[in-house]
Amino acid sequence: MLTRIKQILYDYTDVKEIGETSMLEADLGLSSLDVVSIVTEFEDVFHIEIPDRDIGKFIRVKDIIEYLEARV
Repeated sequence: MLTRIKQILYDYTDVKEIGETSMLEADLGLSSLDVVSIVTEFEDVFHIEIPDRDIGKFIRVKDIIEYLEARV
């Protein structure tokens, strides 16, 4: 799962290395619009629905991993 998550994130950033502690906005340079697009991709890839209220919980890559592992 981590590999797939990183692949999706790499599509939205020029950062060479993404780690679990990487912050989406500060480290990866993602905008809030990027995060919404990424969440849509996660929904399609992992066949889940992520409520809008949960998107704000995604601060670091680790937050995404934990969220998806708990629901997939």
